[in-house]
Amino acid sequence: MKLVRRTTTLALILLATSATLAGASSSLSGEYVTTVKTAGSLNGTYRIAFSPGHFILHAPYDITGHGTYSISGSKITMHGPSATCTAAGTYEFKISGSYLSFKKIHDPCQRSEILTPHALKRT
Repeated sequence: MKLVRRTTTLALILLATSATLAGASSSLSGEYVTTVKTAGSLNGTYRIAFSPGHFILHAPYDITGHGTYSISGSKITMHGPSATCTAAGTYEFKISGSYLSFKKIHDPCQRSEILTPHALKRT
């Protein structure tokens, strides 16, 4: 009987954890836009489309990049979209109404110049 209770409890914990992670990932789903004016040659309008675990970045000059992400609580780890920097970037993220904002924790790539100057607006 104790084994059945333990198994049931463990199953419920795993179900709740996976539902929470899926909810966080799907809450990012959609397209966001921002215009960067403080990054020199990276200035321009960017569109980022998130789907669970993946994103597509549409940058100025018809440049498109693909990447992946994972979420743990309010932290997001991103890989891509640049072929020149393959290191992961870690950020805190916050969704407030129709706005998505990022705060850099660690990222050796130039993603932060696009993600952190100001919030991205859901379109």
